[in-house]
Amino acid sequence: MTAWVATVLALTALCTPWTIRAVEGGDADAVRAAFKRAGGTRAWSFPRDHGAHPAYKLEWWYYTGIVRTEGGRRFGYQVTFFRQGIVPDPPRRASAWATRNLYSAHLALSDLRAGRYHTAARAGRDGPALAGASQQRHKVWLTPWRADPLPDDPHGVRLSAVAEPFALELTLRAQKGPVLHGEGGLDRKGADPGQASWYYSMPRLATAGTLTVDGETHRVSGTTWMDHEFGTSQLGPEQVGWDWFSLRLSDGYDLMLYRLRHADGSADPRSGGSLIAPDGTRTPVRLTRDGVRLEPLEHWRSPRTQTRYPVAWRVELPRHNLSLRVEAAMPRQELTATPGIPFSYWEGVIDAEGRHAGRAVTVEGYLELTGYDGRLGGALRE
Repeated sequence: MTAWVATVLALTALCTPWTIRAVEGGDADAVRAAFKRAGGTRAWSFPRDHGAHPAYKLEWWYYTGIVRTEGGRRFGYQVTFFRQGIVPDPPRRASAWATRNLYSAHLALSDLRAGRYHTAARAGRDGPALAGASQQRHKVWLTPWRADPLPDDPHGVRLSAVAEPFALELTLRAQKGPVLHGEGGLDRKGADPGQASWYYSMPRLATAGTLTVDGETHRVSGTTWMDHEFGTSQLGPEQVGWDWFSLRLSDGYDLMLYRLRHADGSADPRSGGSLIAPDGTRTPVRLTRDGVRLEPLEHWRSPRTQTRYPVAWRVELPRHNLSLRVEAAMPRQELTATPGIPFSYWEGVIDAEGRHAGRAVTVEGYLELTGYDGRLGGALRE
């Protein structure tokens, strides 16, 4: 679920009925209705399903990793590409320059030793050499940021992005294959038909390459979590945001967990996730059914936006004998609203320790917090 940090909403303003009519010469409501809704069953096929699914309106490829230098200096990074369809993909395009999709991308780097958080964003439309995504393989780009497939790994990818004052060149190789969330990959977010997405993760991608920060290049290695999600409408009107965790435990287990929040702070009953065993076996998790406890313990107030974020948590899954205290590796990991980022949200490295199945574990991962600045909405509700 993660990266539906809805950055595509930054492009929603461009997708007015006038824009759609200008592109297609048709009725805006009819064009929107032509997009498929996530539902039923799906026959997954990789590497094809690492690629784009233009029959659906919203799609994102999301990578968050924690890497270290040989000397132990630790960094976290986020690269996310978003595709928002303007019209469903037709059998053929009248011109190579015809606009069918808008793209945006976010880049963030947590320099944990220096206590600095660098961010950047881009936006554009599809077209030759500008932006796009393959429908057959793990390839998406918003020039000059790219995710390109590896020739010798059907699930691997090479990430490259340059911003000021940082850049990355990383190769990601799969240690576990794709893990389908929900019911065969169909992850339901709301009560109405179509309020769902097709969603899978690759929780452990061995990562190696370089990070450049303030003119200094570091050779790094570590592990990346990748999410890929696509659908057309997801959130219900009562859902105001989400808290999303991706956690890698030292015993080889992985946990993806999200809480969809109502305006009163309560969890939507569809909140849940997946507990993934070292061999890739997935056990579904539902917050209400499984008695999951997600309790904020500490908050941080952004000096830039005055938004108050919960950055330390107690996470307990009693049915799975798992109890953790989770906290931010540093509190200042907020992407603030700018062109290309429609609302402020918190996204960053977290650490944890606790017990799983009677044994002590340490944990590292990422946390995403949205809706706390009160501006979530738009495309995810259509």
